[in-house]
Amino acid sequence: METDTILFWVMIALWIIMPVFIVYEEIQERKALREAEEASERMEAESKE
Repeated sequence: METDTILFWVMIALWIIMPVFIVYEEIQERKALREAEEASERMEAESKE
């Protein structure tokens, strides 16, 4: 295989993998923020009791 062909397919793979990775990271971050929010709400409720 020629170098240009290999580089072409590597670029295509990166264009597919990077957005998937970014979306995955965004979902993880939102989940962590939601859990932190719930934990802080629980702590506030416990402190009011």
